[in-house]
Amino acid sequence: MERLLLSTRFIVLIGVIGLVVAALAGFLLAVYETGQLVWYIITHLADPNLEVEEVNFIKLVDGFLVSTGLLIFGLGLYELFIRELELPRVLRFTTIGQLKTSLANIIVLTLAVTFLASLQEHEDAASVLLKGAAVAVVIVALVFFTRNDREPH
Repeated sequence: MERLLLSTRFIVLIGVIGLVVAALAGFLLAVYETGQLVWYIITHLADPNLEVEEVNFIKLVDGFLVSTGLLIFGLGLYELFIRELELPRVLRFTTIGQLKTSLANIIVLTLAVTFLASLQEHEDAASVLLKGAAVAVVIVALVFFTRNDREPH
């Protein structure tokens, strides 16, 4: 019976494979979007009215960051349930709490980028204020969650 129960840990491989595939797709999408932005800049260099908002570059970083987060989460699940990998120390996870904290950090950064993008859309002040307040509440909740979910040393 114990052997059967121990073998159920391999169910996690479904999630690991899914996360790695999603990370690959995310990286490919981010590379494609980077290429589009670079191509736009190159083909419009002679245009004196060329304007590229800085938030476009931040969105690219966000795409790569989320993809990296998916990969880290997949590797972390593998390490927790299957076996330890030869990864840099900073990428070694020993608890689900560490993985959740990593995910929370990625969510915070993604929310910040989303808010910056909404600022660039030149919405009315009340709408920007409400979005900012909503983002701030979620970030505070995630910070509280990660600070209070740590295991004692």
